[in-house]
Amino acid sequence: MMKLSLMKNIVLNTVNRDWDCSLAEILLEDWAHDAEWVKFWRASANFVCFFKFGGRDFVIRFNHENEKNLSELNGEIELLNFLASKKVNVNVPVLSKNGRYIEEKETPYGKFYSVVFNRISGDLVDFDNIDPEGFYSWGKGLGRLHKTFKELPGNRLSRKSQEELFEILIEDFPPKDDVERRMAERTGNWLASLSKNGDNYGMIHYDFELDNLLWNEEGVHVIDFDDAVYSWYVADIAYALRDLFDEGLKVNLDDERFKMFMRGYRDESEIPDDSIRQLSFFYKWHNFISYKRVERAIDLEVADENPDWLNDLIRKLRTEFMDKYYDVFKTELDKS
Repeated sequence: MMKLSLMKNIVLNTVNRDWDCSLAEILLEDWAHDAEWVKFWRASANFVCFFKFGGRDFVIRFNHENEKNLSELNGEIELLNFLASKKVNVNVPVLSKNGRYIEEKETPYGKFYSVVFNRISGDLVDFDNIDPEGFYSWGKGLGRLHKTFKELPGNRLSRKSQEELFEILIEDFPPKDDVERRMAERTGNWLASLSKNGDNYGMIHYDFELDNLLWNEEGVHVIDFDDAVYSWYVADIAYALRDLFDEGLKVNLDDERFKMFMRGYRDESEIPDDSIRQLSFFYKWHNFISYKRVERAIDLEVADENPDWLNDLIRKLRTEFMDKYYDVFKTELDKS
């Protein structure tokens, strides 16, 4: 998630009551577009707007240079083009007028990096409505993706590893008390005990949940690779199934839905059994990383001058996320 101060600045100053976004219009000068229809959609890890050109729908994704690294964006583009070359259904970016996939532009609000995609049509499957065959297909899709990741050329793409992400967050936002310190130490010791090899470690999507899968007549399209990192493949399985296992708080490897997911996965790609047995530990690691990411994002306090939606978001992040997971960490440590 981006810093809330950035979100506030851009939404309040560039998005009007009709959801027109003047900043997106500035950034779209580098792509052909219909100027009269550029609509704001969301702000989370990125700003996202919809626009039209020639009767077709497109998406522009952009963010401030303090939030996104140009080198890593290039790594994402390389990854998407590689997957497309392997016939994986992904959304490859659209070249700008300048023949580039990524444009950087100075604006009155700072320097921004922008990428444009076709807007893919398709259906989202709700977790509560997915049947056993759906779990099988979901797992098969992730297994196929990992199988393809294993074919990446030997030269490493410019993407962080999950370990590097963890270390950066701990360095930038050191533990504030004994609970956080012990969680960080325990996580570091656990990571040091893990082995790495071509069967269990490589590129992962890092957010293979159902809301990043679009189903249409061409099959399943995978979107949102902007969080892709190097990590253990089982981490992708864990993070995909957060709804099934209540964010890792109720992991049950005997759940029939999980077994169907893994059957589909293993029909495409192998994964060691000892990796699967580590599933609950990967949830704990992910939850601690997410906790620190949210701590970074909350750089504003509830205030009268804030719009209601922003104050509500600050409260929600503090109570429903930060406080919740701090209590989970404390309970976990108290058991040991």
